[in-house]
Amino acid sequence: MFRKFLAIALALPLFSIGLPAAQAAASPWSENFDSMANFSGTDFDGNTSSIVSDQPAGEGFTSGKAIKMANQGVAWAGTKFVLATTRNLISSTNSTASISVYSPDALDRCFNMKLENSANPGLNTEKIVHVTQGWQTISVTYTYDATRIYNVVALMPNIFDVGCKPNSTNKALTTWYVDNISFPGSVDGEVIKPETRTTPQVLINFESTDSSGYALTDFGGNSSSLVTDAPAGGSTGSTKSLKIVTQGGEAGTTLVVKSSKTSLISLTGFVAKANIYSPVAGKKIMLQIGSSVDPSQVVKIDQTSVVGWKTYSFNFEVGGNLEIDYSIATIFFSYLQPNTENPWYIDDVAFNGAVGACLASGCNSGGGGTGGGTGGGTVDIGSYTSPATLLNFEDADALGALAATDANKDHPQGAFEGASTMMVYSPVGSDRGSSLAITKAGQIWAGVNVLADQTGKVRYTNADNSKVTFNFYSPKGNSPTAVQLFHGDAYVELVQYAPKGWSTLTFDFATVQGWSANTAYDKVVIFPDFMMEVSTPADVYYLDDVALNGAVTTPVTPTAPEIVKPKVTKAASLSSNTPKVGATLTLTRGEFSGSAAFAYKFYWYRCSVKGSTATTAKPAASAKCTLIPGKTASKYKLVAADKGKYIRATVSAANSKGFAYSTTKTTAVKVG
Repeated sequence: MFRKFLAIALALPLFSIGLPAAQAAASPWSENFDSMANFSGTDFDGNTSSIVSDQPAGEGFTSGKAIKMANQGVAWAGTKFVLATTRNLISSTNSTASISVYSPDALDRCFNMKLENSANPGLNTEKIVHVTQGWQTISVTYTYDATRIYNVVALMPNIFDVGCKPNSTNKALTTWYVDNISFPGSVDGEVIKPETRTTPQVLINFESTDSSGYALTDFGGNSSSLVTDAPAGGSTGSTKSLKIVTQGGEAGTTLVVKSSKTSLISLTGFVAKANIYSPVAGKKIMLQIGSSVDPSQVVKIDQTSVVGWKTYSFNFEVGGNLEIDYSIATIFFSYLQPNTENPWYIDDVAFNGAVGACLASGCNSGGGGTGGGTGGGTVDIGSYTSPATLLNFEDADALGALAATDANKDHPQGAFEGASTMMVYSPVGSDRGSSLAITKAGQIWAGVNVLADQTGKVRYTNADNSKVTFNFYSPKGNSPTAVQLFHGDAYVELVQYAPKGWSTLTFDFATVQGWSANTAYDKVVIFPDFMMEVSTPADVYYLDDVALNGAVTTPVTPTAPEIVKPKVTKAASLSSNTPKVGATLTLTRGEFSGSAAFAYKFYWYRCSVKGSTATTAKPAASAKCTLIPGKTASKYKLVAADKGKYIRATVSAANSKGFAYSTTKTTAVKVG
């Protein structure tokens, strides 16, 4: 019988009441309903079960009789079977159970197989499993405890839990079918063993010898096809590759879906590689791996495209969890970006240490442009030196000054893709003198080539010095800051998240898959707010004391900014509500310059004289205004005492240097 096993999504904690195992015998129990004339289980919470022989057909169809569960009550409705109190559904030698389940649709649904004790229903353990549309055989393994006896099995379709949305979220309760229940682990005399977790090497090369089991699914407007006429320069010996025409944005193509207990990453295989042809530079290529059991468990790694063929590496060590089985791989081109350049090609996608074919130009080689690659090829490093290098961007720093311009073919140091750079003095509270101001405009991948050796004699990391450190100012918090080391077109990349203000960042490339002490990295690139949308007006970031090859970055000690007293720049105002008893007036506090954050207070007044002009003081005596006691919110509901009076309000903004007042005009008419 065909069975498609699903991994367990959740196992809830158990609660012991200290029952000795000797009270119950652990003997197998199974039920296929073929000899059951009338349903003998017990329905609960709105479920209605019946014996049928017209259950739906389909992949994994079970013949004979089954039970039909009309699950029309609540999300935890179901049915249960109660064995004698001398029976235990699981044992120390086999705590596995199996069941055939038919799910009615492709919505995100879960099935719960719960074990209970009839004498104490509070003693239970349950397994909640994601299901797919149609028939499938679920295999689950419970944690055995010798002090606990379970003689009741409860079946609950439509249960919602981790990853399964409540039935109230556009997911109606509906009809399910169940067959072939077996404890512990036997069906028709066959012992069902838990599916073994595997992390196989997987190579998708689309050739006739491809054993990866790839399964292509396009979505979001993508269109893929196997072709034999890919552009020259692709995988050596390749006769086929995958051509993808993409819409960009969130359009993608799923490349492979393995069984639920298969993972595409492992302790020694975090890095996936792929040979990719891009028709355009500067687009985001993203490889995503995910779980077929819990759709919320995904990891996404991206690279920036160059024109032509290149071998790209995707390191899932950051974000990947080895306790989760990532069995699905999906590729995105021009991810979250508009796409006007097509087609793209992909070949030799390798997981878990599988080795794909080299490109025609050699392994670790790439096409044109400035990015991509797998860490660079090795060279004769004996001809290179690794001098301690510190860029402090002071007047005497001639090397740092080369970054304070635009990069071009003849002058590779400097800003690119719309960024601009300038050496400036004492920016935003630094005590380190000058720094490099980077205005991020243009593309989301705009950045600066901080160092770019053209002598062929200098490299910027080695076996003893794998770190790049610098002081960095970000105008916003949690901003992704990337550093890339290049040798030729191949690179390695590390990303950290900078806090708001000044911080000292350390990028240790010894922790990066693909970095090699035997590679002559001769270019250092820094990206502020990497791959994030460009702000209007453009944000300015500051870079200082860039240290490599053993040089030291002296941390910034931010200087205390000057505190500036508040000043009114836009007057406070009242809403135009008709001032009648029972109506509510809303105070807009206006705007203040100075050193925020300010402490604001609100005051409301009843006045006998109309005030047609907003002021920067509390109401004058001539306005004949009386403070309304206890009213300190930004809204005020008019009461009987206000009738026949004008109403106005004052806002105060205060900091350690002083305060400022902004008083509104009065209401245009008296309160009626």
